[in-house]
Amino acid sequence: MLSGIIWGAGILLEVLVLARGFQKRLIGRYPFFYAYSVAVLAMALLLISPRLYDRMYWAMQFVTLMIGYGILLEILNHVLAPYPGAEKFAKTLGLIAVAIIFCFALIFPHIMPHWSPGTSIEFERDLRTVQAIFISGLLAVVSYYGIVIGKNMKGMIVGYGLYIVTSLMSLAVRAYAGQSFNAVWRVVQPLSFDISLVVWAVALWSYCPNPVPNPTITLEADYEAFVLKTRRALGSVRGHLAKGARQP
Repeated sequence: MLSGIIWGAGILLEVLVLARGFQKRLIGRYPFFYAYSVAVLAMALLLISPRLYDRMYWAMQFVTLMIGYGILLEILNHVLAPYPGAEKFAKTLGLIAVAIIFCFALIFPHIMPHWSPGTSIEFERDLRTVQAIFISGLLAVVSYYGIVIGKNMKGMIVGYGLYIVTSLMSLAVRAYAGQSFNAVWRVVQPLSFDISLVVWAVALWSYCPNPVPNPTITLEADYEAFVLKTRRALGSVRGHLAKGARQP
C-alpha cells in the first residue's frame, strides 16, 4: 500500500517536472536532466507490469545511471561556464570517467559470467560512488572559490546529490543485509527520489540563470598557473629522461 502511494506520487511529480519544463522551455537548456526525467518516468511506468519490470530493471537502471553522468556534466557546464579553462579540464576528466565506466560495463559481464543480484548491487554501488566523488569535487570548488550559482543549478545539485547519497547508503546496507532488506529498499529508494523530485519541481519552476560571476574569483588564473606548473614539471621529466637515455 505504502509503496504504491510513493510510486503514484513519483509519477505525478515526474509529469509535473516535465510539463513545467516544456511550458518554460527549459528542456533545451537542460537536455540531459530532462532526458533523465523521461527515462525515470518510463522505468516507473514499467511497474504496471511487474514481470516486465523485473526483466528490464538492470538495463533501465544502467541507462539512467549513464544519463545521470550527463546531468553532472551539464551542471559543470553551467556552473563553470565563466571559467572556460577550468570547465574544459573538469569536463575532460568527467568524459574520461564516463568512458572508463562504460567500457567497464561492457567488460563486466564477461569478467563476472555468473551475474547475480549481489554483483549487480556492487556494480551500481561503484557507479554511484563515482557520481558522489564527482559532485563532491564540484561542490568543493564552488565552496572554495565562493562561486554563486542560480536556483536551477542549486536545485539540480541538491536533488541529485540527495538521491546519490541515499542510494549509496541503501546499497551498502542492502549488500550487507541481503534479501531481508528488500522490503525496506522498495520504500526507501523511491521515497528518496520523490523528495528529489519535490526539490526539482520547486527549483525548476522557472528559468533562473546563474548570476554574473564575481570578477575577484581567481579560479581561471589558478587553473592557468596549475597548467603552467604541470607543463614545466613534464618538461623537466622529459629532460631528465632524455639525458638518461644519452648516457652510455
